[in-house]
Amino acid sequence: MIRLGIIGTSSIAHEFATAAKASGQFEIKAVYSRTQFNAQSFGEGYGADLFVTELDKFTALEEVDAIYIASPNSLHFEQAMSAIANGKHLIVEKPIFSNTKEWEAAFSAAKANNVFLFEAARHLHEPNFALVKNEIAKLGEIDGASFTYAKYSSRYDQVLAGEEPNIFSLNFSGGALSDLGVYLLYAAIAWFGVPEEVDYAAKKIQTGVDGAGTMLLKYPYFTASLHTSKIYNSFADSEIYSAKKTLILDGVNLIQSVELVDGETNERYQLAEKASGHFMDDEVQAFARVLNDPENPDTIEDYERWTQISRDVNRTMEALRKKAGIVYPADLDEA
Repeated sequence: MIRLGIIGTSSIAHEFATAAKASGQFEIKAVYSRTQFNAQSFGEGYGADLFVTELDKFTALEEVDAIYIASPNSLHFEQAMSAIANGKHLIVEKPIFSNTKEWEAAFSAAKANNVFLFEAARHLHEPNFALVKNEIAKLGEIDGASFTYAKYSSRYDQVLAGEEPNIFSLNFSGGALSDLGVYLLYAAIAWFGVPEEVDYAAKKIQTGVDGAGTMLLKYPYFTASLHTSKIYNSFADSEIYSAKKTLILDGVNLIQSVELVDGETNERYQLAEKASGHFMDDEVQAFARVLNDPENPDTIEDYERWTQISRDVNRTMEALRKKAGIVYPADLDEA
């Protein structure tokens, strides 16, 4: 049983704790928050019995083997480095770090301290995500792709009222690209590889971050167009084009429908597998498999593949931000 500590008490942290506890692979042991009340209120329902408000004391707990981080984006790096220095394995919510400088420093430290560092990009581990990759290989030459993830955030109401919530703040490395666009980038890079060139037409809001935007990922023989937003909703499907055949997805994460359309015969084939269980089950089991069997060549191969994709996504996100002139305070700090 992997003894887990949790940093953050947000809704996504609740979801991960629920899946981790239900998996039978993790014991929720400790929670870190700025206040004792928040830590205890979050953790008691999952069986945690250690509640800490000082970061260094939390990451040094001998009763914890691994730590899950679900704090605001700009806090990930400091928290991760403290945990790594104390020999803890890490699962960090996407986006894992604010920039490539932080990414390289953290993964270098993790390797030096012989700990695993995972980015919690849950869709990478879903069966239908792998199914799409296999179907793309069958299509042959790709002519284009269009992915969309746009969902109105209730916190945008706070922005309109003159406030600056974390997810829409440069200080906390927020914005549509970092929060939702990262899902699209993971899909494009896992399925097509690293693009040769990128561009980002961002719609900036009054806090300075991108509230929405369109990314262009240019490959040798096609371009992928990625649309993301936290200030409006879109109900568009995501599509991959190959001459007379098109793959139509109901999204690039939590994929429930993968339809192959033959434009010549007008026939449609539903390819998706039916999902079951908690939506974080697959990533929880994937991380546990590596932590429980760290010498297995297959698990190490998976870990190295996930790490490379994380690196490529992080580098591409930074390049896109630069194209849009979006600079985080974290970019100006020395990692």
